Amino acid sequence: MQIEQIGDATLYCGDCLEIMPTLEKVDAVVTDPPYKLVCGGRTNESMGGKFKIENYDNSGGIVTCDIDWTDFMPPIYKSLKDNAHAYIMANNRHVQNMLNSSEAAGFKFHNLLAWNKGTATPNRWYMKNLEFTGFFYKGKAFFINDCGSTQLHKIPNIINAGHPTEKPPELMSVYIGNSTQRQETVLDPFMGSGTTGVACAKLGRKFIGIELEPKYFDIACERIQKAYDQPDMFVEQPKKLIQDKMVL
Repeated sequence: MQIEQIGDATLYCGDCLEIMPTLEKVDAVVTDPPYKLVCGGRTNESMGGKFKIENYDNSGGIVTCDIDWTDFMPPIYKSLKDNAHAYIMANNRHVQNMLNSSEAAGFKFHNLLAWNKGTATPNRWYMKNLEFTGFFYKGKAFFINDCGSTQLHKIPNIINAGHPTEKPPELMSVYIGNSTQRQETVLDPFMGSGTTGVACAKLGRKFIGIELEPKYFDIACERIQKAYDQPDMFVEQPKKLIQDKMVL
């Protein structure tokens, strides 16, 4: 296991199932876990990007995925403090797995959010331009910082990124900004190339990231270092809302 400290970010290169139980409890989880696509997802030989023939063998695995939803949901739940939020991403075929495993782990369900990435994956039964985020809570429900936020976020996808499933920092910033305050800690047990960590650095949040693959871990370290070198000085921090009444 390798550990790097960059600013307020603590980065682990290793197995999240082994590392999460050793950590202090965090204020939020924001993550995009690995899952398999449908085998045969490449429908023609002319597809580009991560679905090029040399990048994807049509087996359903565009990233290493030897872990299941029922494996990582319980330790994610246990890693959170009481009264905390979790944002966990999935494609349309894994929403049911996400919801079932989260409930079994102890989470309560707040909402299903959608990301319109501006690009569409070819499909014979409607092209796919959305990905989904389960918004869960542990303990007592509390307001998000911007109660005017909607379920759908339209943010351009990243083309030719350093990771095949890399998400835009702007998307993770919405989730982090709505569910945490400055200097609170966000965990991403499937850090990938470090997008959640980049967003935390820009927003003044502490970050714990875990990544199994050394090549992506190295990319994450580089990206997060750059985020600290070039902080966003114009991010307006949300005022902490008074949590008086909540209707579920």
